[in-house]
Amino acid sequence: MVFLACALAFVGVVIKGARSFWLLSTGTALVTASYVWGYAARAFRVINFPSLLNLPRRQYGEVWDALAASPELAKAAACGYEDESDLRRSAQTPVKNLVELVGVRAEDDVLEFGCGVARIGLELAPLCRSWTGADLSANMLATAAERLRGAGNVHLVKLQQIGLDEFEGNSFDLVYSTNMLDHLDGMDRWRYVKDAFRVLRPGGRLCIDNADLEADPVWTAFALDAESQQQLERPPYQPTPSTAAELTTYASRAGFVQVHAHKRSPLVVITAIKS
Repeated sequence: MVFLACALAFVGVVIKGARSFWLLSTGTALVTASYVWGYAARAFRVINFPSLLNLPRRQYGEVWDALAASPELAKAAACGYEDESDLRRSAQTPVKNLVELVGVRAEDDVLEFGCGVARIGLELAPLCRSWTGADLSANMLATAAERLRGAGNVHLVKLQQIGLDEFEGNSFDLVYSTNMLDHLDGMDRWRYVKDAFRVLRPGGRLCIDNADLEADPVWTAFALDAESQQQLERPPYQPTPSTAAELTTYASRAGFVQVHAHKRSPLVVITAIKS
């Protein structure tokens, strides 16, 4: 917030009196970078999560169990907020994207991989026949179970390894993931998309997203981090953005049709259909 306030003040000064266009561009970049990377800043810097440099990035279960050592920390790691009302507000845009881009129907059996604390699941469960959340982190799922208490059409599944091996083929009408792929190795992103194709029924829909590397604010934040962290080890949970080409390639290679990339800055959202 301090960074954002300074950036906004800087822009104000520039707009009022500066004559050089590059100054205005710099100020605007600072504002947009602070907005896009605000989630990461809140969740992993302001709250002072451990660096976890002793854990490889691909030990996802162990990494996120450590970050979710308490319900409050689990919520903060999921979206940057510990307060339940803030957590629910943070779900509004992802839910809006899902409803607008792929639809959530009363007859749908829905699966979210990387569901975390059921930030999205709590909002979607009333809209569909069943909602299933899957995650590698037992601590995240424990908080999800508490938040979903009383919902009769929800299921939580602890994944034992990367992928969706716990689920049979042709089991779901909608598979999605949001704010999750940025924490995965590229090959693991591909694995989940490929498995999503298998577990979807014919005509089933896929919806995945990530920070869009091609969006100016995301690139600005990425470049700033690349400069400041050049000599540092990166923590295993540090987000890494995608391009539309990367994510659409995964979907097309997995066998999906009607693969589309939707630019909803700072995100790129991929939708696809299993024929």
